[in-house]
Amino acid sequence: MDNQDTLQILEWRCNLSTGEISNGHETQTLEPKSIELLFFMAQNHSRVLSKDQIIEAVWNNAIVSDDVLAKTISKLRKALNDNPKEPRFIETLPKRGYRFKVVPTTSDSAQPTPITEKKPHRRKFFLPIWLFIMVVSLVTVFTQRRNNEQKTDQSDQELNQEEQQKLSPELQNLKEQADNYYFQYTRTDNENAIKLYERIIAAEPEFGPAQSGLATALVQKVLRWPNELGTPDINHSSLTQAHQEQRLASPEAQLYLSRAEALAERAVRLSPNDYMVHRSLGLVYAAQQQYAEAEKHYDKAIELNHNAWGAMINKAEIAQLNGDDERYLQLMEQAYQAMTNVYDQQVAKVRPWYPKIGVAIADKYVQLNEPQEAEIWYRTVLNYSPLDKDANVGLMNLMQANGQQESYQEICQRIRLSIDPESNCNQ
Repeated sequence: MDNQDTLQILEWRCNLSTGEISNGHETQTLEPKSIELLFFMAQNHSRVLSKDQIIEAVWNNAIVSDDVLAKTISKLRKALNDNPKEPRFIETLPKRGYRFKVVPTTSDSAQPTPITEKKPHRRKFFLPIWLFIMVVSLVTVFTQRRNNEQKTDQSDQELNQEEQQKLSPELQNLKEQADNYYFQYTRTDNENAIKLYERIIAAEPEFGPAQSGLATALVQKVLRWPNELGTPDINHSSLTQAHQEQRLASPEAQLYLSRAEALAERAVRLSPNDYMVHRSLGLVYAAQQQYAEAEKHYDKAIELNHNAWGAMINKAEIAQLNGDDERYLQLMEQAYQAMTNVYDQQVAKVRPWYPKIGVAIADKYVQLNEPQEAEIWYRTVLNYSPLDKDANVGLMNLMQANGQQESYQEICQRIRLSIDPESNCNQ
């Protein structure tokens, strides 16, 4: 896009090269497509821009779904503090497109970027709409992952290599296995992780990451599987629920948490620049309801590694506990983006959480009565996990609530044919 480098849009100073927007009080860095979209719309202010025109200009006419455009618009509105119901900047014109309402200013009085006035071409759909959207979005997601690969924190990689050099090749392999077991979040996998971490500690007592790993696995044992072996697992949903149900107050739980605290605090002393040990200690403190201390260590983990998605999720839980829905969503979306950034390097760790976090974000938007945002997130999950039951059910219920009976029946059929033959969604 051949645009001016900077624009002043009311209180926002926007820089195309850096992606930064600032209003004098806060500075944000937008994703490349978000800042390009902002400049394109601003320089064509007051015009009604169709979806095809925007896609042609910003995505260079690549085949992208309407969901991708809607999500980018939504992110841009959020960055500008723009209320879609009473927009100051971006107005939605149903069945027509979007209009940017503000006349921007530049030092060079830039002219609007010309739009080629031609009849928008029709994209042909040879696949069912939902399948076409998922195929297209999969390409977008994996392209983003590949582009973000280079953004992985280099200092964190060097630190991990330095820590791993303390271990023999055999123990390095055990550590990787233990970490992968832990992130599967099943009782058996967690017990396997505990045993492997203990073996590493017995062989290398000064290796902090193994001690923090053991501490985290012990906390999860108390949170998720306090029941006796052979009895039905509890329905775990959150740290808040665990506290409400007094799961962490039993003498046995307190013993586990006491041991976990000692391990995690020692891990921080041994490896103070390892982000995972800080996240571990934060989790221990949160389990003990020391939320201020927990947040300090979550913040330290994120400072050490900007893609520390586990710490972001843990911080979001505290925000939810405090009833701060806006902060909760901000952190969960930040965590989801961080998971996307490191997906290729952490497949075994990220994969179990990736759809769950997307669905949790969508569910929260449903609770806040923001169905458009919820639909975007359900579809985002289905882009790469088309048979995820929670995302399908969430989207199906949303379609029913919005009166979109045809879409409801389509999703219902998909659930019954490919996910749950016993589903009674047609009843």
